[in-house]
Amino acid sequence: MEELWRDVRFAARTLVKSPGFTLVAVTTLALGIGANTAIFSVINAILLRPLPYPQPERLVFLTEWSEQVPEMSFSIANLKDVRDQNTVFESIVGYNGQSFILSSTGIGSAGQAGQAERVNGRQVTSGLFATLGKQPVLGRAFGAEEEKPGAPGVVLLGEGFWERRFGRDQGVLGRTLVLSGEPFTVIGVMPRSMHSSWRNTEVFTPLLRLEDKIGGENNRGNHPGIYVIGRMQPGISVEKARNDVKTIAARLAERYPSSNARQSMTVEPLHEAVVGELRPALMLLLGAVAFVLLIACANVANLLLARAASRQREIAVRLALGARRSRVLRQLLTESVLLSLLGAVAGVLLGYLGLQALLASLPANVPRADEVQVDLAVLLVTAALAVLTGLAFGIVPAWRTLGVKLHEPLKEAGRGSVGPGQHRVRNGLVIAEVSMALVLLVGAGLMLRSFYRVLHADAGFRPEGLVIASVALPETGYGDHPKRAVLFDKVLAELKARPGVKAAAATLPLLGGWQSGFSVEGKPEPPPGQRPSADIARVSPDYFSVMGIRVLAGRVFEERDREQAPKVCVVDETFARTHWPGESPLGKRVKFGALSNPDSPWMEVVGEVAHVKNYGVDEKSRVELYLPYLQSSGGGFTLVVRTESAAAVAADGIRAAMRAADPELPLHQIRALDELVAERSAERRLAAQLISVFATLALVLAAVGIYGVMSYAVAQRTQEIGIRMALGAGEESILQMVLRNGATLALAGVAIGLAAALLLARLISSLLFQTSAADPPTFGIVPLLLLAVALLASYWPARRAARVDPMTALRHE
Repeated sequence: MEELWRDVRFAARTLVKSPGFTLVAVTTLALGIGANTAIFSVINAILLRPLPYPQPERLVFLTEWSEQVPEMSFSIANLKDVRDQNTVFESIVGYNGQSFILSSTGIGSAGQAGQAERVNGRQVTSGLFATLGKQPVLGRAFGAEEEKPGAPGVVLLGEGFWERRFGRDQGVLGRTLVLSGEPFTVIGVMPRSMHSSWRNTEVFTPLLRLEDKIGGENNRGNHPGIYVIGRMQPGISVEKARNDVKTIAARLAERYPSSNARQSMTVEPLHEAVVGELRPALMLLLGAVAFVLLIACANVANLLLARAASRQREIAVRLALGARRSRVLRQLLTESVLLSLLGAVAGVLLGYLGLQALLASLPANVPRADEVQVDLAVLLVTAALAVLTGLAFGIVPAWRTLGVKLHEPLKEAGRGSVGPGQHRVRNGLVIAEVSMALVLLVGAGLMLRSFYRVLHADAGFRPEGLVIASVALPETGYGDHPKRAVLFDKVLAELKARPGVKAAAATLPLLGGWQSGFSVEGKPEPPPGQRPSADIARVSPDYFSVMGIRVLAGRVFEERDREQAPKVCVVDETFARTHWPGESPLGKRVKFGALSNPDSPWMEVVGEVAHVKNYGVDEKSRVELYLPYLQSSGGGFTLVVRTESAAAVAADGIRAAMRAADPELPLHQIRALDELVAERSAERRLAAQLISVFATLALVLAAVGIYGVMSYAVAQRTQEIGIRMALGAGEESILQMVLRNGATLALAGVAIGLAAALLLARLISSLLFQTSAADPPTFGIVPLLLLAVALLASYWPARRAARVDPMTALRHE
C-alpha cells in the first residue's frame, strides 16, 4: 500500500509538471465519461433498477389478445375467470384509469372548498395494493365487501393529493368527497412510492362496484380499459405463467365462442411492460456514448504515446539503474489511472449538468423519468469505468515505452525518437477513431432523416392554430343524452361567440382510443372472433373543417343529424377501400355488433373523408368510423378550437365559455394540439438529437486526433522535410505529402467504418421511419463530410511543414 501511495504521489507530481498535457487529456476524458454518466443514469433508473415493490421479479402484467387488437384490455368476466382458474398466481388484480370531477362542495369539512376540479384516478380491485406489497400510510385499504355492486362508495387518496389538498391532515379519514356527483368516504391514504404514473394518482376507488354496469356474462365482450397485474407463486417462471393463462383463454374461447373465439392472453414481467418500449432507443444511446468514450481513449492514448517519446531517456535511465520493468509499468499505469480518475471527477460534473438538460427535454410520458438521478450506483460504475479506461488507454503506451532497447534512447543524447512500430500504433488509433466517428455519424444521419420524414408526413389533419380542452361529464346531472346534447350545443355556441375564435368543434375521443366491432350490410356474418373493428369517434358537424380533414365524397354531419333523425355515419378512405373496394361507400350501411343484433340500428354512410393517423404518423392506424355526437353522445368530449390568439389567451376564452355553460364542470388538458402531436414523436426527436450531439462530439474528437497525429508526425520529420526542401522540394509538394498521409488514414477509417455502419443500420432499422437502413444520401454524404474534416485537420500541420526553413530543420534535434 505504501508503494502504491508513492506511485500516486509521483504520478500527481508528473502530471502537475505538464499542465497543458494534463488539461487536454482530462478534458477529453471528461467529455467521454460525462456522456456515459448521463446516459447510464437514465438507463440505471429506467431499465436496471427494480420496480419499488417487494420481490418485483414475481410481478407480471397480463392483457387479452386478438388479431385485431394484440394488447387488449380485459373484460370483468374474463378477469374473474383468470383469477379463479389459474394455478400459478398468488393473486390476480385489475385496474383501469378513470378521471373524476371533484365538486366545489365535495370536500366535506376537510380541505379547501373551491372551484370544481378534475382529479386523476384509478379504479382497482381489492387486494391490488397487497399484491404490489404496499400498505396505506394512513387508514386502511379496500375490503372485499366494499367492492360489491351497490356498496357505499369509499375512496383512497394518493399521498400527493392528500398533501396538496388536505395539508397531510390525519383527520381526513371519514370525510366525504363528492366525485362525479357521487359521495365517497375517505378510508385511507396510499404512499407515493409506486412506479411511474401510479405515484401521481390522486384517488383510488373500487372497480367491481361497477360490475352491474360493465361486467357479467352479457358483457364478456366489453373490454373497458381494465388491465391486470399478477404476483406469481414462488418458483414459477414467466413462461409457465404464460402457458397457464393461455390454457385458460383457450378454455374460455371454447366455452364462450361469441365473445372469446380466436382470443388469447399474454403475460410479461411488469417491469418490461412499464419500460420495455424504451429499451431499443436507450441501448442505441448507450452504444453511442460508449463509442465517444472509446474515441476519447484513443485520443488520450495518442497523447501518451507522444509524451512517451520524450520520456524514453528517463525510463531507460531508471531501467539501467536497476528498476524492474514491472515496477516501471505499474508506475506508468498509475499515471494513466490517475489521469482517468481526474477525468471522471470532471466527467461526473459534466454528466450531472448534461443530465439536468436531458431530464428537462424528456417527454412527460417517459416512465420512471422522475427516478433518474446520479446516485451511488452511478458513481460506483463511473469510478470502475474510470479505472478500466485508464488501464485501456495506458497499457499500450506503457508497453511500447518499456519495449525500447536501453542503448537506443541513451545514444540519442536527449532527443526523443520514435520507431516505426510506434507510428503504426498511433496511426491505428486514428483509423479506429475515424471509423467509430463514421458509425456514429451514419447512425445520427439515419435517425435525423427518419425524424424529418416523421415531421413532414401527412397525418390527415392540420394541428396548427388549434387549441384543445377536455370535458368529463358525470353521471349525476348528465346521465342521459338530452342533457348532454343541451350542454354540447351551449358550449359550442358560447365558444363561437368569443373574440378571436375562428371556428369550434368537439369530439369524443380525440385522435383514437375507442374501438368497436361492426357488421357491414351485404357481407356474411364473420366467424366468431374475426369481426372487423374500427376506431370510433363521435363528432360535431364542424369537426372535419376545424381539424382540416379533407372530405372526399358525400357530406359531413349537419345540425339535423340528431337523436330522432335517421342514423348516419362517415367513414374514412381506408374503411371504404377495405370493405367496398372499387365502389363508392355512399348509401352503404353498417351497424355495431352482429348482423342479427336487434338493439343495434343500421347507420347509413353519408360521407367519406381522408384517413387520419390517430396514434402518430409512425404508428399503425386502424380504419375509422365517425358518428354524430348529437345522435350518440358519450360521457364527455374534447373541444377543438381554431383561434387567431396564442394558446394561453385562447385557453382563457375556452374556460369562460365553459363557466357560462356550467361552472361546476372543470376543463382539463387545455393545450395547443400541435404540442400533443409533437409529444407523440418526442422520444424519436430526443433520440435523434442526442445521437447527433454524440456524433458531433465524436467528429470533433476524431478531428483532434488526426490533427495531433499529423502535427506530431511533422515534428518528428522536421529534419527529413528540411532535407527534401534543401534538395529542391517546393512548399506545394510538402503540403501534398502531409495531406496525403492524413487522407490515407481517413480513407482507411472510412472504409472500416462503412462496413460497421451497414451492420449498425440493420440493427436500428426498427427505429427508422420511411428510411432505408442503407439510405444512399446518408452513406454518401457522411463519408465525404468526414474526409473533409480530416483534410482540414491535416491542413494546418501540412501548412506548418511547408513553411519550414531548411537550415533550421537541418539543425533540429
